[in-house]
Amino acid sequence: MLIKPAYSKIDLAAPGNWQQMACGQYMMEQTADLIRAHQRRLKPGKTVAIGSLSPGLNECLKNGAQWLTVGTGSDVAVRSKLTELALKEDSVDNLIAPFVLEFCRHPHQLLREATRVLDDDGVLILTGFNPYSPAVASGFFIRHKKSFPWSGRYFTPVRVKDWLELLGFEILESEFYVSNFLHHSEHRGSDWSTKLSNLIPGLRAAYFIVARKQTLINRLKPSAQRKQLAVNGRQAATAMTTKQFSKFNKQIRGKL
Repeated sequence: MLIKPAYSKIDLAAPGNWQQMACGQYMMEQTADLIRAHQRRLKPGKTVAIGSLSPGLNECLKNGAQWLTVGTGSDVAVRSKLTELALKEDSVDNLIAPFVLEFCRHPHQLLREATRVLDDDGVLILTGFNPYSPAVASGFFIRHKKSFPWSGRYFTPVRVKDWLELLGFEILESEFYVSNFLHHSEHRGSDWSTKLSNLIPGLRAAYFIVARKQTLINRLKPSAQRKQLAVNGRQAATAMTTKQFSKFNKQIRGKL
């Protein structure tokens, strides 16, 4: 089953580095390129990358920003569970989470932790595998079931964006990437699967989401606007009723 419930009853093994995944080096380069392309979305300040794949992205940012890697791997700067991040509340300006939901026992809690540590208007960059991609669908084959990334649990980008919006995030960018079906240990640009996924982006192997944690004022603004519309509507109704009553009263007096 490709699309599974969010919570897993068992612990899931995560890749220790990019090289443990099919086309890992190529995927790391593609992810790094997208982060650079969306660097304008990041806030100035502290950037934290979580998960065992985060050390491979150290060179993504070129503006001298504070960079910290957090996770359970041996190469990270801070050892911590992803569902219990060893970071203070509202202490991070940007959070980068490359392919962590698929190998997390409790992805909802992971996203709640991301919300907790991000400051107001903080930016979250999240990548994951596209369950509708033939690259991921090949996990049906027995020879792939115990290898990365096919040993993970997949969530559609639509589902992930729904989770983020429930947590108060605004989706800024969303796209598919990695034009390879990951059948080979190395990327082959002439592969038929690459041509097909370039023709139909929704078949690409991974998704890339950029979201911003909204401040309390911005999150309440739509509700406040609806309340103001309701007040204006009641005032208009009251004015109309008064006018009609006055007209009716004049008609009655004219008949007396």
